[in-house]
Amino acid sequence: MTEEPFSEKDQFDRIERRIENISSPGIRPGLSRMARLCSLVGNPERHFPAVHVLGTNGKGSVCASIESVLIESGYSTARYTSPHLEHLGERLVFDGKRISPKAWDDSLNRVSEAVLSDPVLSKDRPSVFEVLTAVAFQCIAEGNRDIAVIEAGLGGRLDATNLLGSVKMTAFTALGLDHEDLLGRGIQSIAGEKFAALRPGVPAVSSFLDKELEPLLSKHAAKMGSLLTILGRNAFLDCGRPTLQGSSFTLSLLGHPPMMLQTPLLGKHQAANAAVAALACLGLAKGWPWISPKTIAGGLEKTTWPGRLEVFPFEPPLVLDGAHNPQGAEALSNTLLSLWPGLRPIFVLAAMKDKDIPGMLRALVRCGGDLFSTHIPGMERCETPYMLAEKARSTGWTGSVEVFDDPRRAIADALKRGELVVCAGSLYFAGHVRGYLVEASTRGSQRK
Repeated sequence: MTEEPFSEKDQFDRIERRIENISSPGIRPGLSRMARLCSLVGNPERHFPAVHVLGTNGKGSVCASIESVLIESGYSTARYTSPHLEHLGERLVFDGKRISPKAWDDSLNRVSEAVLSDPVLSKDRPSVFEVLTAVAFQCIAEGNRDIAVIEAGLGGRLDATNLLGSVKMTAFTALGLDHEDLLGRGIQSIAGEKFAALRPGVPAVSSFLDKELEPLLSKHAAKMGSLLTILGRNAFLDCGRPTLQGSSFTLSLLGHPPMMLQTPLLGKHQAANAAVAALACLGLAKGWPWISPKTIAGGLEKTTWPGRLEVFPFEPPLVLDGAHNPQGAEALSNTLLSLWPGLRPIFVLAAMKDKDIPGMLRALVRCGGDLFSTHIPGMERCETPYMLAEKARSTGWTGSVEVFDDPRRAIADALKRGELVVCAGSLYFAGHVRGYLVEASTRGSQRK
């Protein structure tokens, strides 16, 4: 009897365990360990040009949009993002496709040997994200890519990705209050950490900024000699009403004809993300001349980004979104009210303990509806369903609140009882349930 081959997920879960076994736990800001590790494996971060994407919300969407434009323009690409939804292999793709587990293993072998044999790193182990980033840089360098699109982790100045040696464009997405324990209290402190990733002479683009943050970014850019383009200041977005097919918008930039663009990603905030991606690509066009207004438009139209306002065609419809902070929950609420007016949603919610759960709940309660409180079984960082329900009641949730230990049972009950089902609260939760939702929707389409 022959053994069943390991699935792709099984193989990447094994690779993830390997990375965890040679890493230190938790988040450890600082660049010394990462710099030493990269040096030991030949400084792969210096061997490819990159677009560096930073911010609080929307980084992954902007990365996916930029990558799609570059592919449409005929360039070979790498895209490194985090976190993953279903397995580690999603974090690094070449030309929009996951690379093989063997390529990961080969690069991890070199990184693992460097960590375990070095007298400094073997005692002061790099974090999981640092090891993962070093492995990704190694894969990209060996993959001979024309250009890479790299998403920063939670920070900027001290983020492992900030060791990139050949940044050609820096892009900032929407900023919000998140990870204040690591980045400093208040939006100015957080923004300062992220803006510090600007490079001398490297152009930068940014999404809309509050009046208090725009001068801060301008000051950083002037100090670095970076040509800066900010939505709302020297680039302008005119967005039509979002639909279930996405958003159409006009992007105007001084010195360029207005561009009529559209993105299939849902929500008005995704039009702003697509505009940031378009501005970044316009700035790149001097060095990558195959980029044109036509390829920008074509690339944006083909962008996909699972787990972010992803609609599954159940009856009733189910929306899966990774909203994990008040800003993300606000964007989710705005989109639900715009695209499904008058429908009373059932929220199937799971969230991490270290997030601003009351702030998220206050944003979501605007939609009305009921709350099915659940969790990710076996994940200690996840808030318990009972405590999440208590926080909802104390925050003033207006609908009914029910507790479910089994997230699949919560989803099944919501689909039986609701007009619209919304699964949200964490990207980890979105990843936990997405495979189940894909399988269930496939079975449903096969029965029709």
